[in-house]
Amino acid sequence: MGTIKVKGVVIAENNMGDFDKMITLLTPNGKIGCSARGARRPKSQLMAGTQFL
Repeated sequence: MGTIKVKGVVIAENNMGDFDKMITLLTPNGKIGCSARGARRPKSQLMAGTQFL
């Protein structure tokens, strides 16, 4: 699966494995479930963008 960019609000997050997250986004088009690989690493650029609300 590829990478997409959407604007939305994180409404749920679940830890998966050691460094990954499963997040649910609320977008203008509906609800989207996606994974953020490596989002829990200490120096990850995804850490701030995948936090709850």
